[in-house]
Amino acid sequence: MKHTLYIIICIALLTVSCDGRQGNAETAVEEFMAANLNNAKGMKITGFSQLDSTQKIKDSTLTMIRHNAENNGRYKKGLTYASPSARNMLYILRVNYKIEKNDFCDTYYLDESLGKVVAVKNN
Repeated sequence: MKHTLYIIICIALLTVSCDGRQGNAETAVEEFMAANLNNAKGMKITGFSQLDSTQKIKDSTLTMIRHNAENNGRYKKGLTYASPSARNMLYILRVNYKIEKNDFCDTYYLDESLGKVVAVKNN
C-alpha cells in the first residue's frame, strides 16, 4: 500500500512539474508576441503545441530564421532575442493564432530557462 501511494505521489509531482514548464514557455511566447507583433492588439492565440526540445541548430540557421521573421511583415523590425546556451539546447513551442480573420502558426525557440525567446520561425 505504501509503495502504491509513493508511485501515485511521484506521478502527480511529475505531471505538475511538466505542466509548469509548458506554462512558463507559453507565458514567454505570449509576452514576446504582445511586445513584438505589429498588430498585437488584434491577435488572439488559438492554441499551443506540446513543449519539445532540440539540439544542434547552427548559428547560421538561427540567423536565417531571425532574418525571415523580421522581414515577413508580422513582426516589428529590430527584434531582440536571447542567445542560445553553450550547450545549444533549445525548447520548441508552436503557437497558432489569429490576427483579425487570418490564421497564423509560428514556431518559437526558447532558451533552457524557458523564459527567453532565441528565435521565431514563421510557418
